[in-house]
Amino acid sequence: MDTFEQWMGRYLELNAHERKAILHDKMSVCTCTGCPSYNRCAREKDEKFYCFNGKSMLCISEDFGCTCKTCAVSQDLAMKYHDFCLKGSETVQRYEHELR
Repeated sequence: MDTFEQWMGRYLELNAHERKAILHDKMSVCTCTGCPSYNRCAREKDEKFYCFNGKSMLCISEDFGCTCKTCAVSQDLAMKYHDFCLKGSETVQRYEHELR
């Protein structure tokens, strides 16, 4: 079990209030808004934190560069994947790769 899986296991054992507080802390260091692919639409819709929330459903459809690997959240949780705004959350990408 890797760092992300261990963290998710502990996270899922928490109550809703504790989960919300932890996500708020993680979101406070989110760097999505500084990514080259982050656009005006995403800013106006306040889309971000794609590594947990999943891909952009309304705004981001083109890859102009990815900064996910340098994000503190991604590094802290040792996430394997990137391009979350286009490909989905870490959890979704892990699941999809297991199906291959």
